[in-house]
Amino acid sequence: MSSKSNNSSLNRTEKIYKEISFISPTNDNKRVSLVARLSCSINMLEGDTGCSLWPSGLFLSEFILSYPKIFSRKCCFELGSGVGLVGVCLNYVSASKVILTDGDASTLENMKGNMEMNNLCVEQEGSQLPEENKNKVQCKYLSWEETSESDLWDCRPDLVLGADIIYDPVCVPHLIRVLSMLLRRGNNRGTNNVANKEETSNEFSSAATEVPVAYIATVIRNAETFNCFDKAAADAKLSVVNITNSEAPLSLLPYMLSYDRSSVQLLKITLLS
Repeated sequence: MSSKSNNSSLNRTEKIYKEISFISPTNDNKRVSLVARLSCSINMLEGDTGCSLWPSGLFLSEFILSYPKIFSRKCCFELGSGVGLVGVCLNYVSASKVILTDGDASTLENMKGNMEMNNLCVEQEGSQLPEENKNKVQCKYLSWEETSESDLWDCRPDLVLGADIIYDPVCVPHLIRVLSMLLRRGNNRGTNNVANKEETSNEFSSAATEVPVAYIATVIRNAETFNCFDKAAADAKLSVVNITNSEAPLSLLPYMLSYDRSSVQLLKITLLS
């Protein structure tokens, strides 16, 4: 990982430029499969947490790159996208549509800049890039507290993603409500994944169904907050399964000594039938 200081006045705190190199083991050799270029906050404790790199975002990115067939040709919607690292990885594995969201305007602007830094085109509101343009993403403002069904009318995701978004018990009810809306809308999107279903047969079983799935990577810093999330999910008839050990991603950041993979939990969330 390389970095350099960037004193851009666009955001409210000083930024640092980072290159995150994901290294794939190939036999006895190692090769770089993807380099993501990001503008991040120097100090995550200064209030600009959305522009920081968090362990859960790194873990979710490793998961995407470890199981590319799950995400290939799928509509993917991320909550709390922050610096946009997950979006870069989703585009790399050929997701059919990548929608990144955040509820902080400054973070959203930084995210858009990061997409452009990685040669991705950001679709503007009310316009649509040509279908042949594969390197495109949507970056949208999304407030969990204020979002309604009508705000998501054009979103029918196959997969919903999030990293380190279970952090405040006050936000939990709003997060659960938005998750439920997205999974219900995805469930109504129709049966257009038959071809992709066959391709994913070698991945684990949740990828080979047409049921929309959410993958959330999280560090449980406060057990009470997580228990609040778990209870709210059960009340909303959402199934939450910890797949951290059964579907562990490859270790693609072996050089990043400060990254504690063991602290991250990976959850698979679906609507109960």
